[in-house]
Amino acid sequence: MASPPPAAGSSTGPPRIALRDMTRADIGPVRPIESAAYADAWPARAFESELANAFARYRVAVQTPAPVPSALVGARDRLAGWLPGWLGEPLTRLLGGPSRRGIVGFMGVWYMVDQLHLVTIAVAPEWQGRGVGQRLLLDCVNMAVAAELKLVILEVRVTNARARAIYGRFGFRRTGTLRAYYRDNDEDADVMILDLTPEAVARVEEVHAEHRARFGARFVGDAGEGTT
Repeated sequence: MASPPPAAGSSTGPPRIALRDMTRADIGPVRPIESAAYADAWPARAFESELANAFARYRVAVQTPAPVPSALVGARDRLAGWLPGWLGEPLTRLLGGPSRRGIVGFMGVWYMVDQLHLVTIAVAPEWQGRGVGQRLLLDCVNMAVAAELKLVILEVRVTNARARAIYGRFGFRRTGTLRAYYRDNDEDADVMILDLTPEAVARVEEVHAEHRARFGARFVGDAGEGTT
């Protein structure tokens, strides 16, 4: 659990990133991120079905609002309440209120008999290279460890060298290829797995420490104040 916000009158800071479970209200903001990442993006009803699937879990990375002095909160909320939604929502977001549009990345997994299947993961283009994708992948591995599963499995395009490099850094290894796996262009997919041995889990913890040293101040729970 993250620490409480600073007291009124404290200095404000830039928004930070928190991870939480995805809800149906998040589908709208998530779909443009997926469309930018995948040519064969899912329709909204596919996300609705996934969120209703008891064996699936979806997570979003969300910008948390910068702390707002308490003296401004009441005035902000009253003013936003007087305005039409198309004006009130941007005002609330600007002045530190919650916003669904703050979603910067997401991922989805399926729980299987002895493994966690990473079904999808994507980061908004403007947030790529800022640690969001790796933080989501760390969350994925942590979920598998918490469920005492034996491995994490995923598919990745054979041409996606950047993603393959990240997965390799976590300890994933290629185990095979699925021919013409992607429907948009019949591209092959490499199957990669991470065996959750004690040594592999220790390696992932090292990756998390490296990520924390580089990006920790940007992520709620990674700067020494608790976990998300």
